[in-house]
Amino acid sequence: MSTAELRATVAKLLRRSQAHAGLAAALEGFPAELAGRKVEGHAHTAWQHVEHLRLAAEDLVAYCRDPRYQAREWPVGYWPASPEPPSAAAWSASSRGALAAAENMAQLMEDPGHDPYASVPTAEKADHHTLRTALILLDHNGYHVGQLIALRKALGIWPAA
Repeated sequence: MSTAELRATVAKLLRRSQAHAGLAAALEGFPAELAGRKVEGHAHTAWQHVEHLRLAAEDLVAYCRDPRYQAREWPVGYWPASPEPPSAAAWSASSRGALAAAENMAQLMEDPGHDPYASVPTAEKADHHTLRTALILLDHNGYHVGQLIALRKALGIWPAA
């Protein structure tokens, strides 16, 4: 596989899932009024999952781009303080932000001026490159999307109408 094919494949996967429901499908039609609802057997609310996805994805993109990148404090910098969104607008913004961050990583993978194999600006190890980071984002999103869909099923709102 050429580097161009690899770039295109990873970017495509960041934009939409192929073998299972992806982030866009998991978010589609999710009512804001249920985003903060706690469900027995689930450790997190939908708000917590989605805001965590957004924060983590934005952080991974910054890790690849910003020569002054500094990791957030774990875990408080990667999870919302409240199980409920502050407003319906915050829920909507977080959902859009999580999708936008994945798109930003897809664009970075497609950028012919960006070497996906080169170490990121603040890498502590030689194998910390954009390709690795994009794969981490795919893996992380897949894990939490599965949890979000299980939560939707428990709430009785899956599949989306």
